[in-house]
Amino acid sequence: MADTLPEGTDHIAPGAGSGSTRDKLKADAAELRDRATSRAAELKSQAADKARDYAQEGKTRAASGLESVAKMIGDSAAQIDEKLGDAYGDYARRAAEAVSGFSGSLRDKDVDELVGEARDLVRRSPALAIGAAAAAGFVIARLIKAGSEALDETAKAAEPKARTDEEEIAADISESARKAPSAKRKSRDS
Repeated sequence: MADTLPEGTDHIAPGAGSGSTRDKLKADAAELRDRATSRAAELKSQAADKARDYAQEGKTRAASGLESVAKMIGDSAAQIDEKLGDAYGDYARRAAEAVSGFSGSLRDKDVDELVGEARDLVRRSPALAIGAAAAAGFVIARLIKAGSEALDETAKAAEPKARTDEEEIAADISESARKAPSAKRKSRDS
């Protein structure tokens, strides 16, 4: 009975009677899965590299910004000496040195080291980490607000000034007065 073909068929397709089609589909699926896995790993690696590059750029900018702040604090120490006394000027100098030292340490460390230190800090004292994040968020929000207010003031200063009602009336009167004498002259001349 195994030699007889089902009704309506005249031959058996190669591999139709066996599990080879199923095996081929499994092999194709495994190959697709492997390609997808390797592509995902490649994309993950590219994303990590890109993130590391951005972090490095941010670290460099932050270090430069801190260096500028340290210089500004150090430069103002002499003025603080004059206005408030030498003790306060010394505080400013120490603060400038501390900010400069932090900037140098930030510049010297690798991004991976900084991430590791941040993780350790969060593990050791999560409350401090949350407080620092809140303080940083507050500072960033204030900077953004101050920047937007400055933009608004600049935009208002650039806009032409609107006339008040009194200015509008005065302008209309002066325009009428300017036109009136010429109308009187024309009537006299006629």
